[in-house]
Amino acid sequence: MDLERYLMLYEYDKSMPLNPEVSKVSETNNYTLFKVYYDSVNSQRVPAVFTVPKVNNLPYPCIVFLHGYGGKKEDMLPVADVFSKRGYSTFSIDAPLHGERRVPGKVLFSPELEEFKANIIQTIVDLRRAIDFLETRPEVSKNNIGYAGGSMGGILGALFVSIEPRIKAAAIVVGGGNLSLLIKESRHPSILPIRAKLKKCGINYEQLSKILAPVDPISFIHLVAPRPIQFHCGKYDDIVPAETQRQLAERAGEPKEVYWYEAGHGLPLNLVLERILAFFDKHLKTSKT
Repeated sequence: MDLERYLMLYEYDKSMPLNPEVSKVSETNNYTLFKVYYDSVNSQRVPAVFTVPKVNNLPYPCIVFLHGYGGKKEDMLPVADVFSKRGYSTFSIDAPLHGERRVPGKVLFSPELEEFKANIIQTIVDLRRAIDFLETRPEVSKNNIGYAGGSMGGILGALFVSIEPRIKAAAIVVGGGNLSLLIKESRHPSILPIRAKLKKCGINYEQLSKILAPVDPISFIHLVAPRPIQFHCGKYDDIVPAETQRQLAERAGEPKEVYWYEAGHGLPLNLVLERILAFFDKHLKTSKT
């Protein structure tokens, strides 16, 4: 079965040491900020930031974040401030070829399709290793780890939460499935070289769909059920085309919440955050172990 074969791509040696480095960076009124490094597959050392709230209610539910394309782990810190006030720890990594992991001339969404797929698989395993790390932390409630991500963090996050059963609830913001359609229609500048490469190689979009199926969230999103998932979609989005968001949300099982906004790629953040916090309060503030 194709799905079983695809899932094997994201497996790794669970006994591999994390070799974590954790150092306190700073404090705000609402949280203590730590810098973290840990080992992942392919000799990758993953940089991350980890916030621990100051409210006295240990252990804390934790939200794992992934930034958008071209972003970095620190992008989530303003949101972490809001989450900390509600008693959530947060954890955010630099995706491959982003932040501290940037490599001149290399991009995550590579026009070389095998590299494109390898970069996505690396990202997902890096996020799975993040859960391994969080399970070692006394500050974190192991059974109450959620995920939130937007744009690239929504696309790859949808894939991650489908594959990683330790994520108990997920919020996906302007994240799409059907990567072939996304590459065909997206106006994001990172996609243009991919389209040019496809044309040069004579690869049509039906062929592309088969090539990318092992890393396409739409192949996996049904696996999230019966865990709850929430989608936030932009009706006029042409970066992550609205149709790819619709298809991803439609393919997901229940329970799910789907919100559509009269917006493009930039959604009304305050309303989105309010709904995400209510969702996580409902699904993650349960038993603490």
